Amino acid sequence: MNKEVLIVSGARTPFCAWAYGKNGAGAPGGALKDKDPFDLGAAALVEALRRAGRAPAELRFVAFGNMYQSGAHGCYGARYVTHRAGCPPEVPGIAVNLACGTGLAAVDSAASVIREGHADLVAAVGADAPSRLRKDVFVPSFTDLSCGRHIAKTAEERAAEAALDRETQDAWALRSHRRAADARARLAEEIVAVGAATQDDAVKTAATAETFASAELLFTDGPRTVTHANTHGIVDGGAALVFASAAATKGPVLGRLASTALVGLSPERMAYAAVPAARKALEAAGWKGAEVDLWEVNETFAAQTLLDQRELEIPEDRLNVNGGAIALGHPFGATGVRLVHTLLLELKRRGKKKGVAAISVGGGQGVAACVEAA
Repeated sequence: MNKEVLIVSGARTPFCAWAYGKNGAGAPGGALKDKDPFDLGAAALVEALRRAGRAPAELRFVAFGNMYQSGAHGCYGARYVTHRAGCPPEVPGIAVNLACGTGLAAVDSAASVIREGHADLVAAVGADAPSRLRKDVFVPSFTDLSCGRHIAKTAEERAAEAALDRETQDAWALRSHRRAADARARLAEEIVAVGAATQDDAVKTAATAETFASAELLFTDGPRTVTHANTHGIVDGGAALVFASAAATKGPVLGRLASTALVGLSPERMAYAAVPAARKALEAAGWKGAEVDLWEVNETFAAQTLLDQRELEIPEDRLNVNGGAIALGHPFGATGVRLVHTLLLELKRRGKKKGVAAISVGGGQGVAACVEAA
């Protein structure tokens, strides 16, 4: 069985800088520091269901993407999300982890339940709350034990191979912040307030080229191009999407999930991982890259995003048009869910159809999804 998967609605919390600072700038953050990932995921799910006009009791399955399933209660995270969203005990939930690609993995997991005919109304939820993690647990996780390198270092090395200098990376980072600042009203469509937090707060609205030129390097050996400022922001946040089969829809939908894909490659090549994932998803959807109207490629690093753009031949005016994770931040489990929702809303605004979301994942994996707006 291979049922069509329709995307009914979506919502997310604001993405707010973690308690230890905004985008590496040292400014205080923590607008959501008192919320755990289960609260953030549940808040997004409640709003996504409200927008769909559906009750929590109508859901039949929830996939919860959470990268840091730590602490005494992390193993029950998916269950806490369903409980806090008001779902009855009969609604099951599973936890999904694909590091930076966790949100898209949750999308694929939830969608597969519909594709295979097991249920007709499901949700993909993603959330992470790094403010709740000890830094001595969180920070070391960015070093890949398989290759002995920080994942940012692998991106820097690939950028050096491709002659991608710091100035080019910084220019992309500045562009991300400017696009996100210009898109604030559009991005507000996605957001549900959580307490006093009403909007994304890591965007540097007054950023200039000098802001990035003076940023601290992550590494003082080698090419010296990756900085705290041309790398994704660390934020707390959650996001949710509601999916349905054609038989279970009530009223208009946002679009359909055309395909998903997951690939692996050498950990040292992490910065290219979104490329084969996107190509595999395109092939599964029967699309050509030139047909894609909009792309959302996660900005784990400016270097990686620019390498993906080059390899996939993406026109700049079709890529991350509302800014990306360098400006908005990357709440690991939520990011892939947000990318799909952002794509569908922007495609609708522009009267366009086809979009691709793709993420390069530490450890040498890539995940992607093709979506088509209604």
